[in-house]
Amino acid sequence: MPILLFILTLLMISGCAGTTTFIAYPDKINPLIADLQTRKSIDFSHCFLSECKSSDMILYNMERGRIAQIVGNTDASVRDFAASMDVIREKEQKAIVSVSDIGAQAASVAVNDNAIPYEGAGYERVMLHQFQAMNYLSKNDLEGAGVEIRRANFEQEEALKRHEDELDEARKVAEEKRLENPQEVDAIKSQFSQLDEAAGKVKNSFQNAYTFYLSGFVYELTNQQNDAYIDYKKALEIFPENTILQRDVIRLAGKLEMNQELEDFKSRFDAGPATGEVVTEKNAGELLVLFEDGFAPQRQEVKIYIPVPRAGLIAAAFPIYRSGWTSARPLLVTSGKEVVGSTETICDIRALAVKSLQEKIPALAIRQTIRAVAKGVAAKRADEKFGALGFVGATLWNLVSETADLRSWITLPEDAQIMRVTLAAGMHKLTLQHEGSRAGADVDVNIKPGGKTILRVVRAGDVLYNAVLVF
Repeated sequence: MPILLFILTLLMISGCAGTTTFIAYPDKINPLIADLQTRKSIDFSHCFLSECKSSDMILYNMERGRIAQIVGNTDASVRDFAASMDVIREKEQKAIVSVSDIGAQAASVAVNDNAIPYEGAGYERVMLHQFQAMNYLSKNDLEGAGVEIRRANFEQEEALKRHEDELDEARKVAEEKRLENPQEVDAIKSQFSQLDEAAGKVKNSFQNAYTFYLSGFVYELTNQQNDAYIDYKKALEIFPENTILQRDVIRLAGKLEMNQELEDFKSRFDAGPATGEVVTEKNAGELLVLFEDGFAPQRQEVKIYIPVPRAGLIAAAFPIYRSGWTSARPLLVTSGKEVVGSTETICDIRALAVKSLQEKIPALAIRQTIRAVAKGVAAKRADEKFGALGFVGATLWNLVSETADLRSWITLPEDAQIMRVTLAAGMHKLTLQHEGSRAGADVDVNIKPGGKTILRVVRAGDVLYNAVLVF
């Protein structure tokens, strides 16, 4: 009884009640994804009211903001994204560790990692600012979009520093607990080997070409060609196989008279004639298609049993991504019988999610081992103090409480694709067809003379959501 009372106290201190400590996170989000896939109306006034005030408020507000953005409720999306940003900023500005932080860490040892308040993975924080920039673009607020784009780029730099700090902290904990090379840690790490192939597609989880590309496009909208060129080059370094990106770098290198770099790019890439050229004619403009395909993969739980001296086998649950994903499928854009073009992948968000989890393996394995040992010791003490009944109770608690942390931003797309072409000025009736599903739609797009138009498309199952932004 005292043990149970202690655990319940920790849960209350850490603010875990009502979060995902005992309920798998995807189970809460999947009903809303199903609503998106059937175009069912979503009542945002009643959606995640308690969750958006819980210790996982950062994540729930990001999910709700993303869903609101997909269905075109821009104002609600702005508010929810801003709420997540405010909490993140508040946490970063803390000078001292709070009582709730201590309680959450202690509860994670007694219960599971879901007791730790969610703070957002590096790639998620980057996408948070990028999507907020899209909200401001929807409002034709180029200044606001520019601010969020700069924050997204800054976040890509900060995420690397946070990762290095997390590794240092994990090493310190390992030394303090004398877990430098424990068999238990190695056993857990070995379970993640299947992530290597998918994670190997990206250098790290902190930078993505999609964010840099949108940043470059926003800079072009505000006539900051040099800044656009810099970010396009960063995107090209991350995702060099995208031909649209290759052409834009070549185009701006020529416009800015970067002759040495221009020759280098031309020798490296056979991208054909430059698309998306700066248009000044009265009879033409640009169309940029941003295609966000599907939803990010969801973590699943795997359990192994760790031998603990004098306590036997203790269950340890951890998150994993299953392999076997299909290749990205493009969005075909036609006008009548004429093919306008098709999108090309610029960011595999599935790979970012896998890489992010892989980067956390050292800290995760150490926490898991410490928790297994702590629960084993608790079971042994219960046996000594209360006999077989106490041991059975402690063992049951271990089985019930040991659940994997499956939290991640799962309404993000599984991949992002782009297409950029020059079209005659005027209204165009375009037909969109996704190659890998039955999803299709017709959309009217206005091309302003010398202007730029963004067509943003999100696929949810066999449904395409779209929004047209004209500049």
